[in-house]
Amino acid sequence: MQTDTSNSFAIGLMFTATALLCNGAFAEDATPLADQSNAPPQAFIEAASKPLKKTPRQLRPSEAAENYRERIEELEAQHGAYGAGIDEQLLGLATALQKAGAHEQAISEFRRAMLINRVNEGLYSLNQIPMIKRLIESQIALNQWEEANDNQQYLYWLYQRNYGEKDPRMLPVINSLSRWHLRAYVEEKGDTLFEHLISATKLYSLAVDIITKNFGSADLRLVDALRGLKATNYYLATYKGEPSAPVMINANFGGGSSHSSQQQSKLDHYRMKSFHSGKKAITRIVDVYQRNPQSPPAASAKAKVELGDWYMMFNKWHSARQTYGEAYKALWDNGASNDEIEDIFGKPVALPALPVLESDSKALANSRVTVSYDVTAFGKVRNIQILRAYPSDKVKIRTKVRSILKRAKFRPRFEEGEAVETRGIVQRFIFD
Repeated sequence: MQTDTSNSFAIGLMFTATALLCNGAFAEDATPLADQSNAPPQAFIEAASKPLKKTPRQLRPSEAAENYRERIEELEAQHGAYGAGIDEQLLGLATALQKAGAHEQAISEFRRAMLINRVNEGLYSLNQIPMIKRLIESQIALNQWEEANDNQQYLYWLYQRNYGEKDPRMLPVINSLSRWHLRAYVEEKGDTLFEHLISATKLYSLAVDIITKNFGSADLRLVDALRGLKATNYYLATYKGEPSAPVMINANFGGGSSHSSQQQSKLDHYRMKSFHSGKKAITRIVDVYQRNPQSPPAASAKAKVELGDWYMMFNKWHSARQTYGEAYKALWDNGASNDEIEDIFGKPVALPALPVLESDSKALANSRVTVSYDVTAFGKVRNIQILRAYPSDKVKIRTKVRSILKRAKFRPRFEEGEAVETRGIVQRFIFD
C-alpha cells in the first residue's frame, strides 16, 4: 500500500513496524538458548555422510562459470575429488551461477564446496561461512524458507562451536540470526511463527548480556539489541495466532517438538511480560544514551519519545502524555534543532501498532481511497470522511478504510509542549 498525503506522515505495513521499533532495561527473561555446543543439526550430519556427486553440466550461464568448471576439472585430475583448493573454486562457480539466477545449480555447488571444505579442514571450519551465507541467499530466492532456516541455525552453531556462546565474536551472527527470525515472523515464513519471536527474543537478550559483560552497561552497541527486544515484545503483545494450523518445528537446536499445551504455556509466559519487557528495553536505551558521553545530540530525549510511543501503543495515555512532555522539554534542553523537534512533534505520527494487515490489503486490492480525518490530542482518529473512492460502487472499500483508521494509533501533534488536535488531514491510500 502506498500513500500520498497533504499532511504527510508514515503509515507502514507490519514489516515497517519492525523498522520503526528496531530504529527500544533488559528483558526480564534471559532464558539461555538451547544447548547447541555438542553437535550440528541432524540434517547436516546426514548431508556430510552422503557420497559426493558431481553436478551434471548444464547450460552455461556465464563465461566465468565455465572458467571455474575447467579449473575444478584440472584440480580434480591432479588431487582427486576432495583435493584442497577445489572448495574455493566451487564457491566461485556457485556464486557465478547464483548471479545468473541458476539457484538450483548454485545450491548444489555450494553444498559440494562445504563438504570438500569439511573433509580438508574439519567439521568446524570457519571457511564454510561464506558458502553457507550464499547458500542461504539462493534458498531464499527459491522460497526454501525451512532449508534456509536450518542453514541459519547451522551458521550460529558453527560460530558457537569455535568461539563459545558468550564470546563477543558471536555478536555478528547473533544479530544476523535474530533479524532472520523477525523477518520470518513478519513475512509469515515457517510453520510456527511464534517460535521465531521467542528465538529472536532470546538472541537479543543474549546480545545484551554479552555486550554488558564485555564492554559495560553504557556501551552504545546495546542500543540495537535493546531495540530488537522492543520489536520482539511488540510482536508478542500483538500476536494473533498462526495463519494456519501449525506444524510444530524446532526453531532452536536441541530437543524435539513439545506438546501444544507446553507451547501455548511458553507463548503465554512471554506475552504476559511483553509490555513490561519492552518498556524496560526502551528505558535502558534512555539510560545508555544519558550515561555515554559519545551519544548523539539529544539521543536520550529522542529515546524517551520512543517510551511515550510505547505507552501510547498499549493505550496508556496518561503515562504517554507525561513522557511526551518530558521528552519535549528534554529536546529543547539538549540542543535539538527546531527542525528535529518539528519532525517529532509537529504532526501526528502513525505508530507501529498498525492495523493494515495482509487480509485488509487483499480485500482492498486494486482500489484507491482519498480520506479526510482528524487526530485528537489523545492520538485517536475522529471525523473520518471518504472524499473519493475507486471503484466507487463498492461499499466494502469505504468500510475497510474506515475500520483501518479507527484502529490506528498516533503520536499526537504538540504545540509548546502540549498535545493538541489536528484537523483536516487528507490522505490518499493506493492498494496494489
